[in-house]
Amino acid sequence: MVRLFTLHKISGLTAGALLLLLAVTGFFLDHDKWQFLYTTTLSYAPHPLQKQESRLFEGYYIDPKNQNSRIACGKRGIFTTSNAGESFKRISRKICLGIRSEGEMIFAATSDGIFQIDGDKIIPVALGGEYVNAISVKDGKIFASVDKHRLYLIDAKTQEILKNTTATFQNGEIGTPVTLARFVRDLHYGRGYFDGDISLLINDYGAVILAWLCVGGYLIWWRIKRRRPGKATRSLIESHANIFSLLAIFPLAVLAVTGIFLDHARGLGSFMKSVHIPSVMLPPVYRQLTHDIWSVDFDGRLFRVGNRYGVFKSDDLNGWQIESRGFAYRMFREEETLYVSGMGAPNRIYEKGEWRILKNSPHMFKDIGTISGERLFFSTHHPKVPLPRFETITLYTLLLGLHDGTFFAPWWVWINDIAAILLLILLFSGFYRWLARRKKRIRSVPSPKR
Repeated sequence: MVRLFTLHKISGLTAGALLLLLAVTGFFLDHDKWQFLYTTTLSYAPHPLQKQESRLFEGYYIDPKNQNSRIACGKRGIFTTSNAGESFKRISRKICLGIRSEGEMIFAATSDGIFQIDGDKIIPVALGGEYVNAISVKDGKIFASVDKHRLYLIDAKTQEILKNTTATFQNGEIGTPVTLARFVRDLHYGRGYFDGDISLLINDYGAVILAWLCVGGYLIWWRIKRRRPGKATRSLIESHANIFSLLAIFPLAVLAVTGIFLDHARGLGSFMKSVHIPSVMLPPVYRQLTHDIWSVDFDGRLFRVGNRYGVFKSDDLNGWQIESRGFAYRMFREEETLYVSGMGAPNRIYEKGEWRILKNSPHMFKDIGTISGERLFFSTHHPKVPLPRFETITLYTLLLGLHDGTFFAPWWVWINDIAAILLLILLFSGFYRWLARRKKRIRSVPSPKR
């Protein structure tokens, strides 16, 4: 028991500060809808973090009549240019997750509803105050997803909401096996247990408890080292080892293990994609997915939504049938052709009634367009896509750099791995010590006299 205490103390003192950093940064990164993460900026940052700012862009529109006129949008707002990207002007600070157009009308899906972009002005259209994560425009109607959950069909001219519903999927078409790569990411990013925000709250709970355990552990060690026992120290110990800490063991262990896998996603990629988790072992979220609408499409007759299982279609927004398997991250329509950007799945194209793999396109591309007759698949690394340049970085980028180790060095992932392993040791040794003390207390309680 003494050796276990020493192991627990050394592990905590060694990894406590880094675990506290991972807990705090992970908590905020899970809540990437919070706008202050992007409006709060810093003027100094390591060069690798400045390059990562481009990740925050989500859409890119090129005017087919005047290709010098373009719109770039993302977490830092909406930007326009009239000189093919030599300079940009910000017209809105709202989080923008995509741009879709029909004819002369250009619409933006933002954190504050749907807006029409008219030159350097944005005009509110519908769903004010709602976090619109995906839209599609066809025949003067806007098909939109709010918070990856609610689906709206809106008349673009009258701004009337024609339909308001959610998508419910049949068990035979979801709940099928998923790859270990998909499962690991879903668990770590707070969407792997239950539908809705419950998974995120479980991760939040683990992060908050871990932060307190790190702070409390250092305080206990400091008070004991300074020989300051007493009521305050006993209270700290009781707050360190109680039912709330025990309840956090499972989510913290999951975060530690999945974090190690994600640190080495490139090296382990083939293995993680080759291993499939049977449907019977999957958590309940994989049999519901009503809060998992990542992309939408409307062709004038059929509605389509994309989630982690694939593309589903419906003609009435009630019954949904799977049409193409594989995570449908984004969907884009050009006339009768539908493009699907995959996340951990192949990019696809649907035209003339057939689905096929979309070759020679970047993984998880975020938009499509045409430059000088050449098809453009927009990714933030595309050399032909000029983006706004910043001399600052957002708080979000800083937190991400601290969390994944980019802020420090490329090899920092190994330090994170050590911290994750020490966290597992802390969880095991802490639970064992709590269990031993509990048994000792039970034995010390006198039996009632008969």
